[in-house]
Amino acid sequence: MRVSLFIIFFMACLSGQAFAQIKVEVIDTTNHGVHDMGYFFTNRPLKKSDSEEVDFRNRWTRQTGNLRFCLYDYDNDFFHLKYQATKTCHKSVYPTDFVEDNIFYKVYEDLRLERGIHNIVFVIPGYGKTFKKQVNDFMYRMQETYYDSLRGSTAMILFAWGDQSLAPFYYKGRRSANRAANDFAIFQQLLESFQNDSAYFADKPNDVSFTLVCSSMGNQLLKRYLLKREKQGIELVKSYKRVVMIGSDAGCDSFEDGKGFHSITAMTDYVLILVNRTDGPLGISKYMNMKNRLGAAGPTNWEELSDSIHIMDVTNLIDWQDVSTMGHDYLLRNPKIRARLIYEKSRLEQEDKQE
Repeated sequence: MRVSLFIIFFMACLSGQAFAQIKVEVIDTTNHGVHDMGYFFTNRPLKKSDSEEVDFRNRWTRQTGNLRFCLYDYDNDFFHLKYQATKTCHKSVYPTDFVEDNIFYKVYEDLRLERGIHNIVFVIPGYGKTFKKQVNDFMYRMQETYYDSLRGSTAMILFAWGDQSLAPFYYKGRRSANRAANDFAIFQQLLESFQNDSAYFADKPNDVSFTLVCSSMGNQLLKRYLLKREKQGIELVKSYKRVVMIGSDAGCDSFEDGKGFHSITAMTDYVLILVNRTDGPLGISKYMNMKNRLGAAGPTNWEELSDSIHIMDVTNLIDWQDVSTMGHDYLLRNPKIRARLIYEKSRLEQEDKQE
């Protein structure tokens, strides 16, 4: 009898129905004062420590079934653990139910209502960095690089996923992206649940624009997320104004039917793919996968793509500043590409106002 009940419970979880819930826990309600703060979330396990300082593991991260949300202190390069969201069902199931005590209400109130920020950018970086290096690059360095252009209008929120690894362990990175896609599903459901709360927005401005930026192997993570969501029969909803793919380590056929990105326009109004045909790491990835990579060759079926999908070839903008990373880390290094991205963002905002 117990075995039968377990099988019923397990099958219900796999169907993505009644048991696909998210349990939330508020860890810290402290008001941390006037420091310049930013949010990030991570699926990395906590590191055991004799001190009270919170830290996350670098190596051998496994799919955890939970996300921890933190505040990052730009002034002191320090973070505070604030909130945890955990699946109560099988880790591969994508949750679909409304989420109580959703962290995004706090994010919205902090960023939009208190600071007047109208644009939130979620960043899914690549693979192979230590936790602290990942946070430093995509919180501190990105804030420093883009702050003057985005001051007062945009906040960046990082997904610190993956393991520390080296190029010879490339396929370990692919597996890690596949697992992290299941944990990203928690984040996506938190976001969609918040966005669809019409009662909450009845007396509040619903005017925040969300952008998703995927760099390198982060594109593979997004692709796996979309494929698994489709397999579970969960329809996509418009949750992003734009999705930007930078140094994409997804296959060049990823926009073809059944390949992952074929349905992405149901999730966003606009897709921008940056292509650098001299991207060294993607050239190596091409031979390891026996297939051209999206960030180096562009999509194979580009003539068939929707008008909302745009390709920006930045090959001629790559210069000496990009040599040390073989033309792969231009998001943080190259001022000419940075200017193009900021121009593109401004152009889209002007079109929105005209509409």
